[in-house]
Amino acid sequence: MATAKIPIRTKGQTTCVHHKGRQLELYCEKCQELTCLKCLSSVHKGHLVCELSEITPQKKQDIKNFIYRTEQNDQVQIGKYITSTDTLLRDNDSTFEKLSHQLRMQTDILKQDLDMLTAETLSLYQNMKEDNSKLIQKYKQDLELYDEQLKQQIQECKTALQQGSDLNIYDTRCEIDSQIHFPVKPVLGNVSFTPNKNPQGHLKLALGKVIISGQGQTSTDQYRSVSTSDGQGQSSTQQQSGDKGKKAVTGYKLLSETKVVEKWNSPCYIRSICPTTDDQAWTSTYSKTLTLLDRKGTVIQKVTHKAPINDISLSPTTHRLWVCDIENNILELVSGQLTHRFRTKENPRCLCVTASNHVIVGMPKHISKFTTQGQMVLTTRL
Repeated sequence: MATAKIPIRTKGQTTCVHHKGRQLELYCEKCQELTCLKCLSSVHKGHLVCELSEITPQKKQDIKNFIYRTEQNDQVQIGKYITSTDTLLRDNDSTFEKLSHQLRMQTDILKQDLDMLTAETLSLYQNMKEDNSKLIQKYKQDLELYDEQLKQQIQECKTALQQGSDLNIYDTRCEIDSQIHFPVKPVLGNVSFTPNKNPQGHLKLALGKVIISGQGQTSTDQYRSVSTSDGQGQSSTQQQSGDKGKKAVTGYKLLSETKVVEKWNSPCYIRSICPTTDDQAWTSTYSKTLTLLDRKGTVIQKVTHKAPINDISLSPTTHRLWVCDIENNILELVSGQLTHRFRTKENPRCLCVTASNHVIVGMPKHISKFTTQGQMVLTTRL
């Protein structure tokens, strides 16, 4: 990795960055930058130039046009956006109040259902307990009766043996096998209860499913599975493990395949595409034209540049489009017009604008990071 500095004129600087002390009196139309007389024989040799005063009227008009467009379009639109945020805040509060109410209602219903299920089960226990008690009491009575009958039978047998005739002894012997029988032990009702050691998954299933989409993002969707579980009360995306009572970890599951939401034929060839925040997209090819399409493929706007375009990138901070062309220019689309920001020494093949408002430019065998004013920050050699 190595760093290198490209001479960049700062705002208000009146002297040439290539020739110290030389006043900036000319404008290079090819490079779109100010030069001194000495540059005509070196840096801007053979380029078409003019005096700085000649382009001042046009620059003044450009500034006036910018002020007019910004006041009439951008600021009006921003005002509408600011006003709409109040509605968004109200809707946001209302939405989550409704969701919270639904969740509490569902929880109360589940509590009632659980209490009812508990009461039904306890009633079942009580009925079974009473039925078993009756069977046991009846069995006890039968045993006591059987014991009395046995005692009486034994006494009759003793009397027969001591005093009975042959006929009495015969009859007594026959009665031993036929008169009484041992009571049959009753079959009691039985029930068992096994507590669910991992009820978390079942509770989530009973409570419902939460789907979160697009939080903190623009024009994108997220899906997070919160409450799916298998029959054992464990998460299907990530099961519980470790000690008893450890809190289940919410898992994330990728979709099994890509889903095509919409499909249409583009009216132009697309090499680079940058989605905007309002469901539109800027597209470009190696040509000189930028095309703005809506989500149905309809052309909304076209911007023509003077040189073929290499690549485009949308700033996540300002939401403005940045462009690099084959003449080493880095430009920003402002109010429908491409505005020159800075140049690179080598041909920029691709670029990316970061959230920190830096412009990363890919060039042959190295990548450079610039500020939006073109000041070199870092160069990485490949």
